[in-house]
Amino acid sequence: MDQLTQNWLHTLCNLIPGVTRAVVFLKTAEKNQYGLAARWPEQLVTYEDLSTAAKDTVSGNKPLLLSNVSARQDTGEPRDIIGCPIHVDQQPFGAVVLELYNRVAAKQQLAVQQISAASFWYEAILKQHSSTEKTQLVTIVELVASCLEHEKFQEAATDVVTDLTNRISADRISIGFLDGDSVRIEAVSHSAGFDDKSNLFRDIVEALHEAIDQNSSINYPQAEDSVLPCHSHARLAAEHGIGTVLSVPFAANGRILGAVLFERPVERPFDRGSIEYCQQIVSMIGPILDARRRDERGLMKRSRAAVRSFGRKLTDRGSTSFKAGVVGAIIAFGLLCFAEKDYRITGDARLEAQTQRVIVSPQDGFIATANFRPGDIVKKGDLLGTLDNKDLTLEYQRWSSELGQLQTEYREALARHDRASVSILQARIAQTEAQMSLVREQLLRSQFTAPFDGLVVSGDLSQALGSPVERGQVLFTVAPLDVYRIILQIDERDIGEIKEGQHGRLILSSVSGKPLEFEVHKITPVSIAEEGRTFFQVEADIKEDSDLLRPGMEGVGKVSVERRKLAWIWTHRLIDWIRLKLWSFLP
Repeated sequence: MDQLTQNWLHTLCNLIPGVTRAVVFLKTAEKNQYGLAARWPEQLVTYEDLSTAAKDTVSGNKPLLLSNVSARQDTGEPRDIIGCPIHVDQQPFGAVVLELYNRVAAKQQLAVQQISAASFWYEAILKQHSSTEKTQLVTIVELVASCLEHEKFQEAATDVVTDLTNRISADRISIGFLDGDSVRIEAVSHSAGFDDKSNLFRDIVEALHEAIDQNSSINYPQAEDSVLPCHSHARLAAEHGIGTVLSVPFAANGRILGAVLFERPVERPFDRGSIEYCQQIVSMIGPILDARRRDERGLMKRSRAAVRSFGRKLTDRGSTSFKAGVVGAIIAFGLLCFAEKDYRITGDARLEAQTQRVIVSPQDGFIATANFRPGDIVKKGDLLGTLDNKDLTLEYQRWSSELGQLQTEYREALARHDRASVSILQARIAQTEAQMSLVREQLLRSQFTAPFDGLVVSGDLSQALGSPVERGQVLFTVAPLDVYRIILQIDERDIGEIKEGQHGRLILSSVSGKPLEFEVHKITPVSIAEEGRTFFQVEADIKEDSDLLRPGMEGVGKVSVERRKLAWIWTHRLIDWIRLKLWSFLP
């Protein structure tokens, strides 16, 4: 379709003088969507203005003429843009847009008429092309169905060549398959049985051999420009009175499987179109029939064919890559059996602080300030945030005022020598001072300070200023920056190999260029199910410090176990799985 459209656009641009750029947009499989199908010249890169004109043409469903609206950057000379809709069966199918040199109104209208006429021409070509392709496609599909609908290969092959003979008006069609270095005819049209030792079929076999050896279709009588030798085809046509002979080989996976020979009278020769059509049919049905033929072979024949094919590749001079592959496989097998390598167990890993300090709200209140967020580094004593202390300040002032009043009454009682009042006032003063101490302590606790140098792991209160908090609610989590531990997730199938004291290496995603050494110090005996797999957590200590480490980093860790055979390392998982399945199925 694209090549057909490109050829049509190329012809149209050559017919209309003064065309500088042109594009064709056609309807795609998506509803109400149009895509670029052709452009002229083919190296055209910039066509945004033409695309916009195509959209306007499709939406308006009528020719579009834009005069003096486009200017080339190199000369500044104005251009005309003409768009014309393309219809198929009176339905919108796309649009063609051309950019031309600016011209007078009469010539603009002439160009619009030429482009409109060309769009009708394109519709006719498209219908003809689609009809021919549809018929040929139906024929190929029906022949493929005939290859598959019969239970036996012989029946399928005979039915296919007979049906094909009627469809292409041939006198006889023979199909032969390579069996080693020889060709064996398996089916002939309109014939359930044939004598493959007769002179006719011996000559047909020679003609098939000639096409297979040259790996090319041979049409006899040949065209004047053909240089392929066709002695066997000429002898077949001369000795048996055949007018026209066409042999088409077929292959699969780069290997010739056989060939099909077509016979026609001299008044109906094979032209270029019919040869291509026959090649398309043979390329489809040939490999299918060959697969069915090989499927009906016995076990011994299949084994001999496989051994023969393997030996032929080993002794063939052209099979250098295959021989190199066999030698490489032998060397690889030897390495697997005898070479040793460090066996390492891999698991996902994350970095955690060795200790963490949680800062909670000492009382009910409201967030007043938040000076740090997760990821910020703090020093010991830094003010992380505060609670609103207006109520506590007022309460402290109330108790302070009451204390002053009680002290005044206490001095007056002393002056009167009223011992009873003095005793009562002393008790009330002590009670008031205790309340003031409590409020003072609450005021101090409304400020949250960092307990040590570290990193704020959690506690983003900057988006929650003024919100209420409850007593005991976690506000900040601070972790030190100098002591870390690694948490490895080891699969349950490998946990038996892990022991305390083993060493390994860790690669973090954010610090991939610097592996970190670690040592296993604890194996948690509790399994964790996650994403359909079961893991055990293994804790390890980092053996070196780095300023780039932060809690929460993730990566991959590998624990070194011991040196083992490469074959065991790469196959033990499969062998263990097979053992488990056999144990579960066997009685």
